[in-house]
Amino acid sequence: MSSLASQLATDAAFLAKFKDEPKKAIQSLIDKDQIQRNADVVASLFISVPGLDEAGIGDYVGDGDPFCAEVLKCYAGRFQLQGLGFDDALRKFLSAFRLPGESQKIERIVNAFAQQYHKQNPRTFRAPDTAWVLAYSLIMLNTDAHNASVRRAQKMTKEQFVRNNRGDVCVVLPPPLFMR
Repeated sequence: MSSLASQLATDAAFLAKFKDEPKKAIQSLIDKDQIQRNADVVASLFISVPGLDEAGIGDYVGDGDPFCAEVLKCYAGRFQLQGLGFDDALRKFLSAFRLPGESQKIERIVNAFAQQYHKQNPRTFRAPDTAWVLAYSLIMLNTDAHNASVRRAQKMTKEQFVRNNRGDVCVVLPPPLFMR
């Protein structure tokens, strides 16, 4: 861990500011010349600073601002997904931060994951869009399965999930993957 990462990990004011306003917290580091305005540097901080608010990371990388989008691309690129099964790769990626609640932010994050997964596992899917559809679908399935406000009788069944993903996803994936 770098000395800056160690310093930030123990800086209660920075950690609190990042939790409340992640963009302003990162901008303050840039304004104070503690870090460069460089997407790879910011992505590195998200990986190396223990104690950073996971929701703040998700909020930052999901933001539509062009610099945040570049940070997201660099951040996703830091994950080693090669050779992992799709579900394990998605789990690894999503365990590093918390998805924001806004659907546009989730879409941006899932797209970055799909691009990175396809780049590292080019033979798994024909195109990154297929990985995107399946990742988004799995996130929705997980939400449906674990959301207490969805009554048991309304929860999606395995058959409904497979039917909802007919087409590009099911054509590429072997049936056993859908039966797990």
